[in-house]
Amino acid sequence: MSGMGVDGGGGLGDGAGTAVAGVPALVGIGGVVWEPPAGRLHCDATALAVLGMTREECERHPELLAARVLAQDMPRLFAEARRVLARRTAFSVYFRIRHSDGDIRWTHAQGRTVRDADGGLLRVVGVVRDARPDVEARESQVADPTGARHADMVQQLTTTLTQAATVEEVTEALVRAGLLGPATVKSVAICCEDHGHVLLLAFRGFPASVVRALRMSRLEDSLPLSETIRTGRPVFLDHAGLLDHYPQLRSLLPAHDSAGYAMLPLTAEGRTFGAVGLVSEGGGFSPQVRTLLLALSGTIAQSLQRALLYDRTREMAAGLQTSMLPAKLPQTPALTLAARYRPAPFAHEVGGDWYDALRLSRGRTALVIGDVQGHDVHAAAVMGQLRTALRAYLAEGHSAQAALSRAGRFLAELGTDRFATCTLAVLDPAAGEAEIVRAGHLGPLVRHADGRCAWYPVPGGMPLGPFPEEECPSTRIPFEAGATMVLCTDGLVESRTDDILVGKTALLRCLASAPAPLETLADHLLTAVADPAGNADDIALLLARRAR
Repeated sequence: MSGMGVDGGGGLGDGAGTAVAGVPALVGIGGVVWEPPAGRLHCDATALAVLGMTREECERHPELLAARVLAQDMPRLFAEARRVLARRTAFSVYFRIRHSDGDIRWTHAQGRTVRDADGGLLRVVGVVRDARPDVEARESQVADPTGARHADMVQQLTTTLTQAATVEEVTEALVRAGLLGPATVKSVAICCEDHGHVLLLAFRGFPASVVRALRMSRLEDSLPLSETIRTGRPVFLDHAGLLDHYPQLRSLLPAHDSAGYAMLPLTAEGRTFGAVGLVSEGGGFSPQVRTLLLALSGTIAQSLQRALLYDRTREMAAGLQTSMLPAKLPQTPALTLAARYRPAPFAHEVGGDWYDALRLSRGRTALVIGDVQGHDVHAAAVMGQLRTALRAYLAEGHSAQAALSRAGRFLAELGTDRFATCTLAVLDPAAGEAEIVRAGHLGPLVRHADGRCAWYPVPGGMPLGPFPEEECPSTRIPFEAGATMVLCTDGLVESRTDDILVGKTALLRCLASAPAPLETLADHLLTAVADPAGNADDIALLLARRAR
């Protein structure tokens, strides 16, 4: 753990550096390095003491750490781990751990991620410490809701909002923040102005009748959120006051309730673009809480503005990608097809994954699945051109081998530095077989009519583009009545934390026990096998089933 020491070269003399070097261990702070790709955990002596682990347990059985975390804290710990693996650079999380002597101790972990040039996660570097003093201090401050407790809550909420990337995450942060002290937030609504209408972006805890009214409201309506957006002024009311000021709500809300209501304007760059509505279970809002909410409204507005940009950019990227995929698959009496596509989990990344299906002569059907290198608009553009070219070669009557070879030469002639992988399967139900041509891509996975499942070891050639003169071998495999073929891109079976063989084995087992209807099977494979926390790639999935 040499990297955990204090560097004496940052302006400290040799004597000062030596004196400071032992301070972290002296105050109970231990260093931890987690390497998800290798499944290794390294702890120094202080970290082992904080976590209640031996050196052998840490190095040979790191899974014991998760087993000792209290079950109530596991969802929070897993959620933080998923965010770190997906996109976060820094983390901070509290959890309780049971030591071998039965003692339960609050623990605080904090650190940063280290990634390679492509954004792949290499390791997580951080520190752990005994957090019992934090808990004791917080408990001693409960009697002072206007002082240190509010300061602590503001700090935590600000940190959470800074890390929130989507509108949904901003909403969740407001629900969980404990904004109202002893009261709790039971309902949240976030909306923005949209060409004279009030666009409901996210909500929690409102009855369906209120949600319908919010969705149909206009900026000019005499409703609390509309008025807040229109005037840019906050509104704080108890239940009776809300019904008095907005009588049209009497048909939507009970006559008597102890709830309190807060409507906060969302203002950024001098313009009010939306509002947040909060409903508490504990009555009205004290002057201290009102001041706190108004102080936080600017942070909420900035976080929401960033989240809106993220959501819209992601929606545009996914829309661009999806528009390049076939709108309809060619179904025949002898062959049923299903397909799925899931974009990469990051906003600006447009992937190069694609699938296609084309009806050929003599009752045959061609299935294509492929992946262009990269995650950007260029990759999507190359994908669109390559898909069109391959479809044209097949429609002209070229064999599967010739069509894929021509597509490789076409890609090379584009002058791009991108390469592509691809698998082309020509299914012939009348002959009971499939011809497979593979260019650096995954081969087919087949579930036979009797339930047996296997990845066929189909010989393959080099990826398309770099070696335009090389031809990929053609292989014929059985495709009998009742059989199901699965073609996918590596995003379904590969992650940053596991080897691709682990994912391929998981997909094979999942297919063996999956539900029979093809559309249901496609959904099941996508949700049961793909891991959003450990996967940063888009996914294409194409299934074909021969009629019995």
